[in-house]
Amino acid sequence: MKKNLRLMKACVATGLVLSTMLTENAFAAVAAEAAHSSVWHSNFQQREVHGTVKDNSGNPLPGVTVVIKGSSKGTQANSEGKFNVAAKAGDVLVFSFIGYAVQEVKVGTSDEVNVILKESATGLNELVVTALGIKKEEKSIGYAMTKVKGSDFTQAREINVANALVGKVAGVNSSTPATGPGGSSRVTIRGNSSLSYNNQPLYVVNGIPLNNDNQGNPGQYGGADYGDGISSINPDDIEDMTVLKGGAAAALYGQRGINGVILITTKSGKSRKGIGIEVNSNYSMDQVHDYRDFQNVYGQGTQGARPTDAKSGKSTGLQSWGEKLDGKPAYYFDGSQHPYVAQSQHNFKDFYKTGSTITNTVAFSGGNDNTTFRVSLGDLRNKSVYPNADYKRSNANIDLGFKLNNKWSGQANLSYVKERANRTNVSDAPGNGNFAIMFLPPNVRANMLAPGYDPITGKETEFNDNQYNTNPYFAATKFTNYTNKDRVLGMASLRYQALDWLYVQGRVTNDFFSFNAQSIWPTGTAFKPTGKLNQDLTRNMNELNTDIMLGINKKLARDINFGFTAGGNFMRQEGKSIDINADGLAYQNVYNPATASNKNVTISQPLKEIHSVYGSAELSYKSTVFLNLTDRNDWSSTLPTANNSYNYPSINASYVFSETLKLPWLDFGKIRAGYSSVGGDAQIFATNFYYSALGSVNGSPISDLPVEIPNAKLEPLKVKESEIGAQLGFLKNRISVDFAVYNKQTLNDIVASTISITSGFERRVLNVGKIENKGFELLVTVVPVKTQNITWTSSFNYTKNNNKVLALAPGIPDMQVDISRTGNAFIKHVVGLPVSQVMAFDYMKDDKGNLILNADGLPQAASALTAMGTGVAPVSGGWSNEINYKRFGLSFLIDFKHGAVLYSGTNAIAYSLGLQKETLVGRDGGVTVKGVDGSGKEVTKTVSAQTYYGALSGISSLQVYNADFIKFRSVSLTYNFPGSAFNNKIAGLGLSLVARNLFYISKHTPNVDPESSYNNGNAQGLEYGVVPTTSSIGLNLNVKF
Repeated sequence: MKKNLRLMKACVATGLVLSTMLTENAFAAVAAEAAHSSVWHSNFQQREVHGTVKDNSGNPLPGVTVVIKGSSKGTQANSEGKFNVAAKAGDVLVFSFIGYAVQEVKVGTSDEVNVILKESATGLNELVVTALGIKKEEKSIGYAMTKVKGSDFTQAREINVANALVGKVAGVNSSTPATGPGGSSRVTIRGNSSLSYNNQPLYVVNGIPLNNDNQGNPGQYGGADYGDGISSINPDDIEDMTVLKGGAAAALYGQRGINGVILITTKSGKSRKGIGIEVNSNYSMDQVHDYRDFQNVYGQGTQGARPTDAKSGKSTGLQSWGEKLDGKPAYYFDGSQHPYVAQSQHNFKDFYKTGSTITNTVAFSGGNDNTTFRVSLGDLRNKSVYPNADYKRSNANIDLGFKLNNKWSGQANLSYVKERANRTNVSDAPGNGNFAIMFLPPNVRANMLAPGYDPITGKETEFNDNQYNTNPYFAATKFTNYTNKDRVLGMASLRYQALDWLYVQGRVTNDFFSFNAQSIWPTGTAFKPTGKLNQDLTRNMNELNTDIMLGINKKLARDINFGFTAGGNFMRQEGKSIDINADGLAYQNVYNPATASNKNVTISQPLKEIHSVYGSAELSYKSTVFLNLTDRNDWSSTLPTANNSYNYPSINASYVFSETLKLPWLDFGKIRAGYSSVGGDAQIFATNFYYSALGSVNGSPISDLPVEIPNAKLEPLKVKESEIGAQLGFLKNRISVDFAVYNKQTLNDIVASTISITSGFERRVLNVGKIENKGFELLVTVVPVKTQNITWTSSFNYTKNNNKVLALAPGIPDMQVDISRTGNAFIKHVVGLPVSQVMAFDYMKDDKGNLILNADGLPQAASALTAMGTGVAPVSGGWSNEINYKRFGLSFLIDFKHGAVLYSGTNAIAYSLGLQKETLVGRDGGVTVKGVDGSGKEVTKTVSAQTYYGALSGISSLQVYNADFIKFRSVSLTYNFPGSAFNNKIAGLGLSLVARNLFYISKHTPNVDPESSYNNGNAQGLEYGVVPTTSSIGLNLNVKF
């Protein structure tokens, strides 16, 4: 590592030498500037300058940015287009707004400055934040990127801000696991880049790389979603979010940017008179979607008979193979008798509650010539629709900008987040109240099972003959998954502007969190009467990043500009995790591992370092033709010493041809192209054996053996990507088009390949995977109506990503990712097919297509799996609209996905239990089955409906459904009150009626939501036992003082 550090220092020193070579008098100029700085303070006195910003039609332009040139001082125009800023005579005010040309006005003797902004002729002069926080003109960028304004996250909001990206950005596939409030998100950019590892982008908040790991992820046998890193961000603090899509965009982030990068810039203070106060309050109510459409003709029972006593009432507690519902008395699990009538339609309303989310944020901001600040406090409180589940988040954020003189400036940001929750079990039935509520027979009303336990003994009230099918009320009130997370994000940077064209910057960032989770199986549980401390997890993680950067922006000739950046980064991740599960508890309802007779303790202390150097160079000609080159080299501690250095070059170019080709029908036009080669390292311990400490037995320490054979010669994976694209504008920017075509290949993917268990291991780590992603992205924005009072902006985005697994290990045709709880559907990566294939068993048939029946005359499953389709939608998009009429604003979003399939464990279980409407056929006279036996002889047999459909539940292809959908995602109606309505005591007030996740315009999955995945990993395409999805409606109030 010392050698690497010396190389980093040498590279940075080289950048400094290059800067001096641009001019012989560079350092002399620095000295002259320094001498001049002693008289830098102006003799002019500041005063408040005010005015109004309007468009060509005389309409006020709210939100226009007003900044004093050469400083960070500034403000924004309010809802009436009015602004106030502290300035002095001679200062130059810069007015900028999306879609309008930047205008500069010099302050004179008047205190009033009124401005009319003209619509931009090019639409490409806006400054945007790119990799490492470097700001560039949009027209100079040779790759695809999308900027989403902060207000898009604060109206019809999501608790996890990443979920609000659904349908908004071309190339981004965002989905929300159905695991309850505060759960994780899944976001991928341009498809899956890896078969085994994380495919989500790197989130960077104010220059701080965010650890977005999920602390707990449900799987085949259940579990709870403990949330991810991005869920800790308060949407009210977000200024904007920039999505860097391709490798050329993210190459400067090295291996951490392999899946793309999402840059989040939080709000900062502006120079102004006095202190600005902004309050944002949001209240919303959540209601579950009930997509059940089960039969309500036959009730509880078996083989056509209803329960006749308490014993049969319990043994058939989840079976709907009884008699026709006739209203006569029938026995239930507790020996009581109730009318045999359909009433399960009330079960969702009985069990699930009306959820609510209350969010409040207050922010204070202000500043002067030399210092700006913003302080915000946020509080979110959610009560889930699932009883006793909740999520709370508290945020505190401080942002400080300062200028010591005309040379030295800096910025600091500190955030604290506290998250507390009781989270819901999902997937497998034990402890999951969602399971039984879904499958109760038509005549059983959920509230018959309440309170779910004996108030004297505390024992679970068992209502069926399977002790693992927990009473839903007992599960909701007694099973707990408490989590507590404290997080601190910090950033400090210092910049020295040596010359107008030369700066040096240092930056330190830190991301620390402490996480605790306690999962309890309570005393009195049917399958575990003594109870169990299922998990007591404590995890601390810290990541430190230190950067030093040199930047140059120099005009080499009249028409040629040169930009150069060089720097180095040191990253260190370290943590400690203690995971305890304890059994044989000495005392009832006391879940302390110290009182347990059996306990397992797993301790891990991960440590990782990456040392990096990077550089970029840009040449531009007449501000029309741009060429960008970047390069980065990382040294990773998780790779073998011989292979731990890997390099990522990129090149991109753009040409604003509308500046040279004056076409009457074209307002602006830009073409762009880029190429990159990005690498990735391995997870820790992929190159060495490791042993997990598991505590002790009879005083002797024990540990478990690894199940993977490491690879001491492991190499970094490579992702090579090329893209071309264009931006076009017509009819005075009333129509704009942005599209991109890309080709991305992953080579040498690091894969844990399955091997024979006779070896003593399950997997071996190899460099063998190869994946291809080819795609097309389109964004069309149209302003169909624009008058003095009405503006309607409509945008449509579309993405098509063709993904294919090109290779695995030699002789290995597929790789298993996960398996359904029913045990007969799988997620696999298959060579020649898209990733995450849903694999299922189809009917066993002969060469002529006849069913091959078993000895009982029933259909049977084939011995080989069939690929049914990918669980990841290759096509996605959205249609968003904003309509403004005077002070009213209406916005809505419709999004869609196409091309994925979903295996529904819910529907598979519903078949076997007699709930599916298809099971009504043959209830009276049985089902006649025709086919052939093993010898090919024709067979015809009539069997009971219960027997027949029970057999069909094992043919998993029948429960694989088309997961396409079109959804009315969100709507917001806003009225902006003028300040004059409140005697100008406030700057503005906006009141919005908001709603989200309203309804599906089209879907094809019976009884379940097509977005019902239970985790955010690579096993997309499985559904089972999730929290029902919800719709929300509420109010949002925004007040500015």
